[in-house]
Amino acid sequence: MLAAALGRFAAGVRLDTLPADVVAALKLRILDTLGAGLAGVELGHHRVVLALVESSHGSAQVWGAALTGTAREAALVNSFAAHSTYLEDGSRFTGGHPSSVVIPAAVAEAEVRHLSGADLIAAVAVGYEVFLRLGRAIYPATVVRGFQSTAVLGAASSAAAVASLRKISAEASGHAIAIAANLGVGLKEALKSSASQPIQVARSCEGGIVAVTLAQSGLEGAAEIFEKGFLPAFAGTVDAPSIVAGLGSAYRIGETYLKRHAGCRGNHAPLDATLELVAAERIDPARVRRVRARVDTVTRAAAIEPPQNGEQAQFSIGFSIAVALVHGNASIFQYTAERLADPAVRSMMRRIAVEVDPGLDAGYPDKRAAEVEIELDDGRAVRHAVDNARGEPEWPLAPREVEDKFLSLATPRLGDQAGAVRDAVNVLETMSDVSALTRLLVPRGNP
Repeated sequence: MLAAALGRFAAGVRLDTLPADVVAALKLRILDTLGAGLAGVELGHHRVVLALVESSHGSAQVWGAALTGTAREAALVNSFAAHSTYLEDGSRFTGGHPSSVVIPAAVAEAEVRHLSGADLIAAVAVGYEVFLRLGRAIYPATVVRGFQSTAVLGAASSAAAVASLRKISAEASGHAIAIAANLGVGLKEALKSSASQPIQVARSCEGGIVAVTLAQSGLEGAAEIFEKGFLPAFAGTVDAPSIVAGLGSAYRIGETYLKRHAGCRGNHAPLDATLELVAAERIDPARVRRVRARVDTVTRAAAIEPPQNGEQAQFSIGFSIAVALVHGNASIFQYTAERLADPAVRSMMRRIAVEVDPGLDAGYPDKRAAEVEIELDDGRAVRHAVDNARGEPEWPLAPREVEDKFLSLATPRLGDQAGAVRDAVNVLETMSDVSALTRLLVPRGNP
């Protein structure tokens, strides 16, 4: 039974059981997620959920703010802030983002229990594995049925990570994961309101902590909740045994991508194709007469063209290309109402067409390809295609690029202290108490 098998896995993983390359990948994703959360707080995205932080005595840190709460409260706020930026890692094989549901819960739980960095790394490994294995089984069917992968998968994967940290038995861990299978749900349509959509992800992250707490209190989950409930509901017919094949020996974190740009992942392949073409042909954006970006059907269906506000701009391929051409990058700080209203950006957007190329559907999701054609003012047309965006396993970001991305996101909130956070995560496995890391997430002057 899947819940029991996942519970045994959660109870058995320790840092010394993990391959070195998996540990290195996990630390990069912890750093990357902290950066996304700090950017979300700097932009004020977290404020809408602060009313849910009712405890004045909790010791779990809201990243980037002078505010603490219970582990459950901090996990919810930090998950919301991280996912609100659409900057976190993800997996094209699951259509979801494991980091924003696993890492906020694991960090908060390790912090309040004064657990070690080794404990945290092992727990994040567990959460990722549950997310990625269940996610491969239900995707893309779950999205076709109208659900959002991250929220659907989040509670079970968060529960697995928290169960690992609390070091509960394999049996109790299985019950926690089974209970959590009921607590994660989200609708794809919610992405059309990108400011409020992160709450379904944050509640799923929080749900993992709830499920483990209930399991520790003696509640039992349904033994076949995945086989007879979760999988049929979210995907239909699934080969359940394949989900746990190689569990504990073949880790799948290498399947995940890290983002170079902000905004929806669907923006990134056409954006990278554009930037590669501009660099290769030394194109002056002022000479661009027309841009045609061709993507697969799924990617085009998720795009909002044209966007009506800064939040919708995060789902606009046209805006992403335009702002990068005009201002040189598509960082999170570009996705604002002010940039959307910028006359130069608006002018460039009018020259950009986002089209479906049905031929690209055949490779999806193994490839999420894009082709861009740029016509210049002298009539010359140049084209470039990419199979996947930067940051995918086939075209990865170097560790230094991930660190630089973190510093660009965290420095506006933490100043020079951002470098200390980076250095702490780099040696996380040697840290005896995770709270030494989370203390660095409070800005000097406590804004």
